[in-house]
Amino acid sequence: MSLDRSALQQRLLESFRIEAGERLGVLADALASWRESQASADAIESLFREVHSLKGAARAVGLKPIERLCHAWESLLGAVRGERLALTPERVELCRGALHAVQQLHAGQAPEEGVAEQWCELLESAARGEQVQPPTPSTLRPAPAAESDTLRVSARRLDSLLFHSENLLQHKLEAQAYARRLREHTAAIDPQRGKRLLGGGSLRLLHDLLETLPLVARDALKNLLEYQQWSEAQLDRLHFQATHLEKAGRHLSQGLTQLCDSYTGELQGVLLLAAGSLMEGLPAMVQDLAVAAGKRVELHLEFSDLQVDKRILDELRSVLTHLLRNAIDHGLETPDRRQAGGKPAVGQLHVELLQRAADRFELLVRDDGAGIALEALRAKALSTGLISQEQWLSMSDADRQRLIFRSGLSTSSLITDLSGRGLGMAIVQETVERLGGRIEVDSQAGQGTCFRLHLPMSLSTFRAVIVRNAERIFAVPALAVERCLRLPVEAVRNLENRPTLAFDGRVLAVWALADVLGLGSQQPAEKELTLLLLKVQGERFALQVDELLGDQEITVKSLGRQLVRVRNLLGATLLGDGQLVPILHPGDLYRSALAVGSGSLASNQVQRQGNGPQRILIAEDSFTSRGLLKAILEGAGYLVTTANDGLEAWNTLRQGAFDLLVSDVEMPRMDGFILTSRIRGDHELSQLPVVLVTALHSAEDRARGLEAGANAYLVKSGFEQDSLLDAIRRLI
Repeated sequence: MSLDRSALQQRLLESFRIEAGERLGVLADALASWRESQASADAIESLFREVHSLKGAARAVGLKPIERLCHAWESLLGAVRGERLALTPERVELCRGALHAVQQLHAGQAPEEGVAEQWCELLESAARGEQVQPPTPSTLRPAPAAESDTLRVSARRLDSLLFHSENLLQHKLEAQAYARRLREHTAAIDPQRGKRLLGGGSLRLLHDLLETLPLVARDALKNLLEYQQWSEAQLDRLHFQATHLEKAGRHLSQGLTQLCDSYTGELQGVLLLAAGSLMEGLPAMVQDLAVAAGKRVELHLEFSDLQVDKRILDELRSVLTHLLRNAIDHGLETPDRRQAGGKPAVGQLHVELLQRAADRFELLVRDDGAGIALEALRAKALSTGLISQEQWLSMSDADRQRLIFRSGLSTSSLITDLSGRGLGMAIVQETVERLGGRIEVDSQAGQGTCFRLHLPMSLSTFRAVIVRNAERIFAVPALAVERCLRLPVEAVRNLENRPTLAFDGRVLAVWALADVLGLGSQQPAEKELTLLLLKVQGERFALQVDELLGDQEITVKSLGRQLVRVRNLLGATLLGDGQLVPILHPGDLYRSALAVGSGSLASNQVQRQGNGPQRILIAEDSFTSRGLLKAILEGAGYLVTTANDGLEAWNTLRQGAFDLLVSDVEMPRMDGFILTSRIRGDHELSQLPVVLVTALHSAEDRARGLEAGANAYLVKSGFEQDSLLDAIRRLI
C-alpha cells in the first residue's frame, strides 16, 4: 500500500510523546535538586544535553513552539555552561518556569495567548545577560503527567533475554528428540511382547512334559522355564515403564514446546518492528539526492503490516540507502535525456516490502531508468582484469549484470559522494548474505533496474535443511534451497569436463559437497544421487550429499570472537540430540565450488565407463566444430587427439593406437567417406569404430557412409551431445 503520511506523522508524534515525557521527568528531577544558585558543572552539562535532545526531537516531528522554547532555554544554559553568566536564583527560577511551559505544551495545555513567545523572549534576554523578572508563580501551573503503557528497555538487556530464549529453544529441541527416542524405544519392545504371546503355547506344552522327563532334565528345564517366566515379568514391567516414560516425555515435550513458543513469540514481538519504519525519512532523502544530482524523482512506497526483526531492519537501512543512491546516480536519467528518449521528465522509484512466507519477506527496489550499462560494465571488467573477453562473450546478460556485485567494479566514470567507488554493491551483497538472505538483479536496457532482496523475518531462528556427508552433519539455510532431488546416477553427465544436470529446462553445474568443503573424495553413488538444488546470487547449482535428514527450525550460534569469519560457515547450531552442527554459508559454497573444477563426480563417471580413459581421434576441418567435439568428448572423460582433415587423420591413425574415430565427411585432401574406406581396407585398422558427423543429411549420403563402413552416421543439424556420447559408448 502507498505511504499514509498522516498515519506516519501520528506514529512519529506518539514516539515523541513517549520520549519527551521521559526527558521532562529527568529535567524536573534535575531542577528539583538545584539550590538557589548552586549546581555542579556536571549537573548543568546534563541539563543542557537533555534540553538539546528535546529540541532535536521536537524539530524532527515539526513541533515548532517546543523547538523554539527549548532553543531559547538552551541559549541560557549554554551561557551558564560556558561560564559567561553566573547561576543566580533568578536564572534558576527561569529554568523552572521554562520547564513548566514545555510540560504544558507537551500535554496539549498551552499557556495563555502569547505566554510561550514571552518565555522565549525572557530566556533569550537572560542569555544576553539582561536583568529579567521571572513570571509570577500563578503562571507556573503544573502539567499533568503523561501516561504511557510503553517501557523502555536497553538493547543489552533485550539481547540477554534473547540469548535465554535461544537456550530455551534448544531445550525444546532436546525434549522433542528425547520424546522421539522414547517413542522408538517403546515401539522396539512391542515385537518382543508379540513373540512371547506366540510362544505361550509351546511353554505350556513344556510344562506338561516336565513330569515325563528324567530327573536331571526335569530340573534343568524347570529352571529354564522359571527364568523364562521371570524374564516375561521383567519385560512386562519394562514395557509398562517405557510406555509411562514415553507418555510423560511426550507431555513434557509438548508443554516445553508450548512454553518456548509462547515466550519466544512474545520476545520476538518486542524485537519485531513494523517493516514500514524502514521507509521513514526516505522521501526527504530521495529528494535531497535528486536535487544534488540534477534529476527529478517521484518515490512510491508500498508495504504491508509485516513485522521484522529490529536487527535486520537496522542492517537494511544502509543497504536501502545505497540502492536508492545508485538508482538516482546511475539509473535514472536527467529530465532532458528522459524527454529525449520519450520518457516523462520525472523518474519513478519504487520501494516495496512484501511478505512471501511465514518466515521470510522480500524488499524490492526498482526504477524506470536506463538500466545497467552493459558496455560500460564490460569495459570496466576487462580493464581491471576481472574477466577476459572470451569469458564475457560466453556469459549471459544475467551473468553480466551480476558483475556489479564484484568489489571495485563500478560503471560510473566519476567518483562522487553518491557512488562510483565500486564497493557499495559488494557490501550490499555481503550484508544480505550475512543476514541469511540473497539478492537478485534484473535490468532491461532503457526500461530500468530491479533489485530483489529475499530475507528472513528473524535472525535468531530459521529453518534449515539437515544433510549428512560421510560421518559429518551439516545445516543448510532453507532460504537458499529450492529443491531436494533424488535422481539416478546417469542423470549427471559431463559437459566441458564438468558434471552437469539437465533440470527444469536448465543445465546446472553439480559438485560434491565433500569436494567443495575439502573433505576428501566423495564415494561414488551406486544407483541414486541425493542433490540439493541451491540458488545463490541468482545462480542455480546442485550439491551432492550422502543423505538428506530432513528440515527443522534451528538456533544460530556465532563461532566466537576468535572465528569471526570462517569461509563456508555461517555459524553453528545444536541439534536436539546435543550434536554441534556447522551451518553452511550458501554464498561461500558457490564461490568455493567455482574453484573446485570438475571434482570427484567427473572422475567417478569416467570410472563407471571403464577401467581407464579411451583414446578418440577427431577429423574435422572446421576450427569451431573441432573445438566443440573435443570439448564434449574430453568432458566425458576421453583422451582426444584432433586432425585438420582426412589425410592428416589417416597418417595419425597409422602412427598411434586409438579406440574410435569421429570424422566429418566434407574435408579437403581426403573426405570422410574415403577415409572410412581406407580404414576398412587396412588389416590393422579394419575393426576401428568410425562415427561420421556431418551436415549431409540425405538418404543417399547416409547410405554412402554405411557402405563405406561407418558404424554410426549423425547429422550435425539435429544431433545432440547425448546422441554422440551414446553412440560412442555402444561402440567401445
